[in-house]
Amino acid sequence: MRHFCASVFVINPDDKKILLTKHKKFNRWTQPGGHIEHNEAPEETALREAYEETGIKVKLLGERFPREDDYIRPLGIQKNRGAQGDIHIDVIYAAVPVGNIEPKVSFESTNVKWFSREELEHINVFPDIKITYDYVLKNYIKKN
Repeated sequence: MRHFCASVFVINPDDKKILLTKHKKFNRWTQPGGHIEHNEAPEETALREAYEETGIKVKLLGERFPREDDYIRPLGIQKNRGAQGDIHIDVIYAAVPVGNIEPKVSFESTNVKWFSREELEHINVFPDIKITYDYVLKNYIKKN
């Protein structure tokens, strides 16, 4: 079965830290995200999930191409395989926090925290978290 999801790599441009949630099911730190609901666009899911899982509102980064009212071009689309053979197609975005940056733990995770790049080397994350963090920092954050 295929599941369509959206997630967001939130990086604070002031201190270059990334916002991650401790996922209950995986027992790993992951970017906020979840399933796209009926009649919801992927970028709406990314914004909703970021707020629901962290208590922080975010602004998605990227171009609207080619028309101003088109959706933001995602950072990428990941194909993640689940334990039962399910495939999660994850539309991923880059974002920065807007306003409050104090995270709040939701029912979906056991913890929410900001991490420096160095700290990512010492916590349980999927390898693509570090790869994507580096890419977002180089291609999105330094431009702002």
